[in-house]
Amino acid sequence: MLHETTFQSERLLLRIGSITFLTGLAIFTISTMFHASREDPTNHLRVFAEYANSPPWIAAHIGQFVGEIIIFAGGFVALFRLLVQSESMTVSVLAWIGFTIAIIAASTLSILQAVDGIALKRAVDSWAIAPAGEKMAAFRVAEGIRWSEVGINSIYRILQGTVAIVIGIAITLSPVVGRWIGAIGIFVGAVTIAAGIEVAYVGFASYSNIGLGANWYSNIWVGILVLS
Repeated sequence: MLHETTFQSERLLLRIGSITFLTGLAIFTISTMFHASREDPTNHLRVFAEYANSPPWIAAHIGQFVGEIIIFAGGFVALFRLLVQSESMTVSVLAWIGFTIAIIAASTLSILQAVDGIALKRAVDSWAIAPAGEKMAAFRVAEGIRWSEVGINSIYRILQGTVAIVIGIAITLSPVVGRWIGAIGIFVGAVTIAAGIEVAYVGFASYSNIGLGANWYSNIWVGILVLS
């Protein structure tokens, strides 16, 4: 009877996680539709002008932040609670490590969205309306914020990938969900870390196809995780 009650509680927890994940994904997807991204992100003159002429810029980034945090809550919090109760000490320890890194990653994401979604927007707006004599100085300020965004983006991706690898390994060692899902998580984590390293060295220049899709790969994996 106790085993049956525990099983029902676990399934309810995963079901709540599934609903939360889908809600977060919907918010993130809709917000991303309003994200200005037509110009080459390495051409700062053109891309800063695009950002300055994007009224929904701040709202879109706040929406993306809310969506990603909800995705995190739906995808990892419920899973963490299941993995940490494992009879295997190794799985429990990995669950705690993954959860701790995920908290750090979520904190890094909040800084990233504040820099990209708010600080950069303020800077490019100031540059767009600056008098001719102040244009260059205002542009350099915006560019400095852009480089900060690149650095934070790189670290966030590396942390995000590390979480996927640690949780993926824990899943492969636990019968909570299919072990093949853990293997996918390890692969997605490696790809995401590679994308983070790419950003560190080349910024947003010519993302590889893997780099461009890293966030979506991660979201798809979390979706498989909570909907399986």
